[in-house]
Amino acid sequence: MKSSLPKSPEIREQVCHTLGKYLRLDPSSLRPDDSLRDDLGLDSLQTIELVYEVESAFDIQIPDEDFGRLKTIGDVVIYLSERSHPAGNSLSVPQVTSPAKHASHPAKKTKSPGHSRKRQT
Repeated sequence: MKSSLPKSPEIREQVCHTLGKYLRLDPSSLRPDDSLRDDLGLDSLQTIELVYEVESAFDIQIPDEDFGRLKTIGDVVIYLSERSHPAGNSLSVPQVTSPAKHASHPAKKTKSPGHSRKRQT
């Protein structure tokens, strides 16, 4: 996700505030090119916890397939900016993770035996 940061200082500030709170760091010390793993020292579990914090702060769900692309603070800001500005971006549409897909097919209606028409003889 190497692109310039979108002009969304509110999102960047919110991300830095959320990360700073979670990491117990001064949010102003965080830079967009800081790597979550290398610069901030997050292991896999901490990264998952951090994503949960970001999801809670922004009231969104980050699908597993998008999770792996969030390597830097800037990646998180860009991702959230894209999600909050849906124009022409496939990431902006809330996505359902695969386990929930299988449970979401109750729309198929089946006839119950009590409501079927009787055959006339």
